[in-house]
Amino acid sequence: MTRPSQLILLGAGGHAKVIAELARAAGWQIAGFLAPRNERGEENLGAPLLGDGADLTVDPSWLEKHDLFPAIGEGEIRWREFVRLAAAGARVPSLIHPSALVSPSARIEAGAVIMAGAIVQADSVIGPAAIINTGAQVDHDCRVGAGAMIAPGAVLCGEVHIGDHAFVGAGAVIVPRIRIGRSAFVGAGTVVPNDLPDGSHLKTTRRISAFPKPE
Repeated sequence: MTRPSQLILLGAGGHAKVIAELARAAGWQIAGFLAPRNERGEENLGAPLLGDGADLTVDPSWLEKHDLFPAIGEGEIRWREFVRLAAAGARVPSLIHPSALVSPSARIEAGAVIMAGAIVQADSVIGPAAIINTGAQVDHDCRVGAGAMIAPGAVLCGEVHIGDHAFVGAGAVIVPRIRIGRSAFVGAGTVVPNDLPDGSHLKTTRRISAFPKPE
C-alpha cells in the first residue's frame, strides 16, 4: 500500500479548510498549513500550523519532501503565492474533488482546484491557480484563465473564454461563445449575453428579496 502524498497548504482561513478536506478526500495527507500571524504547534482541522509562509526561504527541505498548494481564496494573493512557489521549484499539483465530473479530454493546470460537485466538460482548459468552485459548470471547449475564480453554481456554456484573474460570481450564467476579459468582474446571478472587456465590472442583473412583500 502506497503512503499518501504529503501536501503543505499556504493559507489557513476558510478557503484553506475547504481545500484541506478536498485534498484528503482525493487521497492526500495534509502535512500542515503555512500562514502569517499563526504560531507553530497550533492546529487547523487536525494538521499543524507550521508558521509564516516566509519559512519556505529557510527550509528548502520542504520543497523536496512535500507538494505545496496556494489555498487562498483572494485571487491576487493566490496568484502571487502560486508564482512564488513555482519560482522556488515547488511541486504544485492540481486538486480535484472525487465528486467532481471532469472530462478525460479536459486539461487542469497546476495549482487549479475543481471543487465538490463541479463539472468540467470535453476539451476545456482550466488555467493555473484557477478555482472552479462548488457545483459550478464548465461546458465543452471553455477556457478559464490563470488565477480566475468561477464561484459556486456559476455556469459557463460552451466555448466561453474567461480571462486571466477574472471573477464570475455565484449563480452567474455566461452564454455560449462569450469572452470575459482579463480581471473582469461578473456579479452573482448575472446573465452575460455579450463580451466584456478587460477590467470591466458587471453587477448582478437581478435581486431576490429574502422576504416576500405582504399582499
